[in-house]
Amino acid sequence: MLNFYRLQQDYLKFTGTERLDLINRLSTNEVKSLEKFQTVKTVLTSDKGRFVDLLTMYNLGDLVFASCSFNNSAIVIAHLDKYTIMDDFTPLNMSGTHETILFYGDKVNEFVNKISGKDIQGLKDNEFIVTTEHDAIIAKNDDAFGGVLFIYSVNDKTYWDELLFSNENINELSMHEVTPVEYDVKRVELGIPLYGKEMSELTNPLECGMNKYVSFTKGCYIGQEVIARLDAYDKISKHMVGFRLQDKIDNLPGENCKITVDGKECGFTTSMVSSVAHGTIGIGFVKTIFLDFEKKYKIKYNERELECTLQKLPFTT
Repeated sequence: MLNFYRLQQDYLKFTGTERLDLINRLSTNEVKSLEKFQTVKTVLTSDKGRFVDLLTMYNLGDLVFASCSFNNSAIVIAHLDKYTIMDDFTPLNMSGTHETILFYGDKVNEFVNKISGKDIQGLKDNEFIVTTEHDAIIAKNDDAFGGVLFIYSVNDKTYWDELLFSNENINELSMHEVTPVEYDVKRVELGIPLYGKEMSELTNPLECGMNKYVSFTKGCYIGQEVIARLDAYDKISKHMVGFRLQDKIDNLPGENCKITVDGKECGFTTSMVSSVAHGTIGIGFVKTIFLDFEKKYKIKYNERELECTLQKLPFTT
């Protein structure tokens, strides 16, 4: 089966001779060495090391095209403007100009080859291709969903919809459009943090297990001292974990419910879903000093205390 999901994202364009250097000085990952047709994910952090957003940057040579979280492009640009002084750098809000579809499943390579003539298996994780027709970006997706991201201009939507979702493709590849609810269940099962829930002004990349987007050797950036200190002294105060409720409930509590253990508050929830495979599960954060996967915890919801256990992510059993 080939699954596809229409991701909601905002988009930006970065121009100017210092576009890579500036983002390198403001975010967690190594950016300035990014070559043409390479992509990188990097986190913009506040001076306290907390999330501003996660950027995915696609170097097109004379400009950088980037995606960020939905409805957050204005905040990203305001953050960049705050630290842009004499730099030759111009960010442009491109929200609403493009769409992104995530394709994943056991037929994704066959699908990409069919529509583009390209072998996606030959691409390294930090490389992407641009189609010869209508300039769409096809990039490997590096989170636990796997598959590819297909990004195209809304001006070309009719062309791509007819090509991507032809009756032939739908039948031969058993294409299935994933609903927002289905996507969120799978995201939680896989332990993928989401901006506005797990990624927030209350958390940092290390607490979310996003170390692969953090360079510990590239030098200074906004929030670097905080993150480097947490890493060097193993001082991460809380960790993102999965939790599983012991009983099925009709109305799922959502984010910001308190988690307690032995009568002490120790964390909070950020996501909760009902999974066919795993029951009522979610993602939350528990303070390091209270973290014990053998203990019973409770989630405070309205006037109830819901018993749960913690589980390392992703959910596998």
